[in-house]
Amino acid sequence: MSLHKGSRFFHPKSIVHLCFAIVFLFLTLLTWHEALVLKRTYESNQLARLSAVANNLDNQWQHNLDELAFFHSMLEHSLGDPLATDKSAEFLQQFERVRHTPLWHISPSDTRGVPLNGISDEQLSQFPLFSRSDSQRLADELKAVLEMSLVLKFNQPERDFHYRFWYISRAGFYLSSTLPDARSNHSLENFSAVAHRPYFTELDPQVNPQRKTLWSGPYDSTDNEGRVVTVARPVDKNGYWYGVLAMDFSTQQIRDYLQQALTTRQEGGVMLVGQRFNLIAWSDGSQLEEYRLHKPQLAQLIEQSAGSHSGTMRFDGRFVSWVRLQYFNGMLVNVQTLHEGLLGDSGRVGLVLLLTWLMFSVVVIVSHQTIIRMTGSLLNLQEKLSWRANYDGLTRLLNRTAFFDRAEQLAALNQRQQEPLAIIQLDLDHFKSVNDTWGHSAGDRVLAHAASVIGQALRKTDIAGRVGGEEFCILLPATRLDEAVLVAERIRRKLAAKELLVGKHQTLKVTASLGVSSSEETGDYQVDSLQSVADRRLYLAKQDGRNCVRHRD
Repeated sequence: MSLHKGSRFFHPKSIVHLCFAIVFLFLTLLTWHEALVLKRTYESNQLARLSAVANNLDNQWQHNLDELAFFHSMLEHSLGDPLATDKSAEFLQQFERVRHTPLWHISPSDTRGVPLNGISDEQLSQFPLFSRSDSQRLADELKAVLEMSLVLKFNQPERDFHYRFWYISRAGFYLSSTLPDARSNHSLENFSAVAHRPYFTELDPQVNPQRKTLWSGPYDSTDNEGRVVTVARPVDKNGYWYGVLAMDFSTQQIRDYLQQALTTRQEGGVMLVGQRFNLIAWSDGSQLEEYRLHKPQLAQLIEQSAGSHSGTMRFDGRFVSWVRLQYFNGMLVNVQTLHEGLLGDSGRVGLVLLLTWLMFSVVVIVSHQTIIRMTGSLLNLQEKLSWRANYDGLTRLLNRTAFFDRAEQLAALNQRQQEPLAIIQLDLDHFKSVNDTWGHSAGDRVLAHAASVIGQALRKTDIAGRVGGEEFCILLPATRLDEAVLVAERIRRKLAAKELLVGKHQTLKVTASLGVSSSEETGDYQVDSLQSVADRRLYLAKQDGRNCVRHRD
């Protein structure tokens, strides 16, 4: 049984299947390895591109925060050592004249400094965080703000990333770099809105004891300027909270900057999100719904990005990369759809890699099928040649050489197992007269009929062969002499019982003489000897009148 299984394993078709399976597996693993390398390269490139945008944006934030720090230091210094001049005295006098006006507006001069806007002492009581109770502190603050207004006059908002610089005082006034004529925008509602912004109220020392710089989330400007993000820093001196320095950034300007940072549309969309993942600016607002992450995906992104400076994720065919900003309380998120990825360099290389794998796979499959068919044809040819070398084409029984080869193998096996072995020698009676009378075609039909009767009488373990013109030999393994005689009689009766049609209206009865020998008679397992004994007894059967079986001398 093990030999049979081994022969099936080493069957030519099995070897071809194995070889092509190895080739296909190697090709697939190689392609998969290259795909993983391409994937890592793509992720690295996306992260590097986003990091470059983040660094440039961080440089903008850093420049503006440095400017905010500069004004903060200047204002704190001025509060500690206010400059007393004729201009500052005149400025204080203007304030005294208008401080009871509901909405007032004063300017250092027509050409120097930016205007100061405020509300009256009476309206100040509406704001719990505001106070003008200390006259000396108020005068020092106004002098310091005057110095700042003179510097802000030289501000060039078109060159800055921020579009407005604020100072909001708890004394009920504010200074703005972008409102040279604030009277058109100055109203109690606007002032109240500014005073109640979180970036102002949350800088109260009781709320923000560490006095940290605060970034706001996006909100709608009261001056119809669109969405705005503000960074604010508290102004303290000698333990007293004077007010807030703030910078406003337009989300539209941030969006324009992100759009300029992307060289091609295939790079996907970049969004700037705040600390709570609230969307601040988006590089392609018209496609926002295409890229927007669902709540479960956003929650997963928040969880994975916590505590990490950068990273990547995949969501439903979208590739997401993020980089935290150093000078802004948030991070940049790049979302690239599968379509955009395929249009990019890595996507095109990936498609070429996939097409190459498919092409080679098709070549391997076609080659496999071709070789399998060729192998099958060769095996069929080999089987036919083998059959023709071992079998008689007319009777489909073993030929003489093949019969004796197999008979010797079975005889040796029976001898080792000490099983009896029997041989039947059969010869058709008057066969030569059949050929002479009815022709060779009739003789061929007789031979084929005899072979069919012999084959039907045998077991699977028995073998039969045509060893001469009309002579047949049958070997019966593990069979005693009396059992072999019964088999021979059964064959003889079946042959004699049927008449063959040899002409239109003529039939022929076929008979045979049979001789039987067995190894149990003499203990001889030599096939030649047993066949010789059976052949001798066959001729004795012919002498007895033919159509009989002889098993003794």
